[in-house]
Amino acid sequence: MSQTISDSILELSRKIAQGEEQREALAELLKQALPATDQQLSTFSEHAPNNPEFTQEMVEQFQDGLRNLKLSFEQLQGLANQAPGSAWGEASEHLHRSIVSIRKAQSAHQELIEDGDTSHLYLNRLLVHLRAWQDGRAPGAMTVGLVQAMPHFEQDLRSFIDEFEDPAVQDRMNAHVERLMDTCHEVVEAVQAGEASKDELGHWISQMVQFSQDLDQTLAETVESHLSMGPTPFPVVNLVNAAMDRYLGQLIPAEELADTMDQCEDWLRGQLPTDTDPSLNQAAEELFKVLQEMRQTTMAGDVDLLVSQREALFSAAENLAMFAAVLSPDEGVVNLVSTEGLSGGAASDQRPMPALLSTILQQAESYLSGSQNSEKLEESLEALEKLVTSTEGQMSRSRDSLEVKQRTQQALELLNEASQQLWDFVDSASEERLNTIEDLLCEASEVVNTLSPRRR
Repeated sequence: MSQTISDSILELSRKIAQGEEQREALAELLKQALPATDQQLSTFSEHAPNNPEFTQEMVEQFQDGLRNLKLSFEQLQGLANQAPGSAWGEASEHLHRSIVSIRKAQSAHQELIEDGDTSHLYLNRLLVHLRAWQDGRAPGAMTVGLVQAMPHFEQDLRSFIDEFEDPAVQDRMNAHVERLMDTCHEVVEAVQAGEASKDELGHWISQMVQFSQDLDQTLAETVESHLSMGPTPFPVVNLVNAAMDRYLGQLIPAEELADTMDQCEDWLRGQLPTDTDPSLNQAAEELFKVLQEMRQTTMAGDVDLLVSQREALFSAAENLAMFAAVLSPDEGVVNLVSTEGLSGGAASDQRPMPALLSTILQQAESYLSGSQNSEKLEESLEALEKLVTSTEGQMSRSRDSLEVKQRTQQALELLNEASQQLWDFVDSASEERLNTIEDLLCEASEVVNTLSPRRR
């Protein structure tokens, strides 16, 4: 999280509590912070209770936090003539608690809008307002303010699409954006006029969700097709890497690269299930943290640091990919790493067999019975081989323990052997060979399921 004026005041107050002479610098910041906090509290108290994005509990948390923040600033201002030292400690810690309280309320709001129907936070917020309007809650100042940001949302989408060099790809994606934005502009006009029927609102909500999902699907297919051969198993992360190259070549400004990083994080968050395995969640958060740090570096213009952070991006993406494609039995996570068309797997007595392995086994059984041809099985085999190759590539720089590395290597050897047997099976299917393959996949699954979460 970038440093705010409150963070700067907290930092200075702690230095003063430790005996440093920073009172003059603190006084200058407090002159700015107190009137700004007064204004923020007044505006929030006036508009937030009518904002459908906030529950009553959130409103109370924010108001309490802002009041305590103002009180903390006043306490620090009242100590202006007090010499640096421990007497400043209590006021400093009161400020710290106030900041933490506000950020907890901000996190609750963020979680509410992230859990929406689209992968775009802006659209999720707008949908909340439209549904409240459907329920009889007329749009207020907060809704008007939200729709006024529509041009920025559209610009972000179009800047992201411009990252794709293929005109045909841009045309496909722009077609979805045009339909989406046509609907959004109708919404803007209705909000400005303050008039819309329930049927119109329902129609707009349905279209916004559908057109957004169409855009995401096209993006997924395009990214999968055009960037699957990049440096990481995640095509959308490879898109960030490609945008970095263009930025370093002075072909795009820092703002466009930062927007691409935001889009990458939003898309991945939208694809990751909410009930994911803890190890997967940890790996995902590591990747998001790297993206956020790189975004800050980009906007700060520190090119040397940005280049050095690229390796951390690759490592975090590979780490998440290993969990997503190997450790997780959840189809939604597996599909993040290019296993389109694969269904979920059957359960075992303990942890379920990873979905990719389970699906391969099911497809092999269907192929042997004659109920399907070998096409899907071959696609799954190619996905398995790509996964094994990717994992082998990162083993040399892994920070895992020797035990985890050994078990990972054991799993890879079993998967390699199963892959060879499966290709032979495609050429000459038999019950005996299928039994051998099943034994290998089950053994590999058991090893995979014993792997501990990787630590970075």
